[in-house]
Amino acid sequence: MSVKRFQIDFLRRAQTLLLPNSISSMLKVKFDMVKWEYKVVPIKTQIHSDHFQTEKKPSIDNVQNDLNALGNEGWELIGVQDISLPDGRMFTVAYLKRQNSRG
Repeated sequence: MSVKRFQIDFLRRAQTLLLPNSISSMLKVKFDMVKWEYKVVPIKTQIHSDHFQTEKKPSIDNVQNDLNALGNEGWELIGVQDISLPDGRMFTVAYLKRQNSRG
């Protein structure tokens, strides 16, 4: 028996056992799309410019604390991007999302 034929037979049998309103409410499944809100924040970093001190690495001032605070507010880090400005300066941004509670 095909799936379609099975579904038709099931619906016919269900109609004889249940009230029509009950059938329609049972068979209607409402799928609500999850709605997201997004946030873009700059990541505060300080890059050491002394090329002769190779043991020094970029220092990241409070980035972990900032991200943890945002995480406690429901934000999830979904990406980071380095951005180069026309004047040669660079900075990094973090992309975050959380489920929209106003949705």
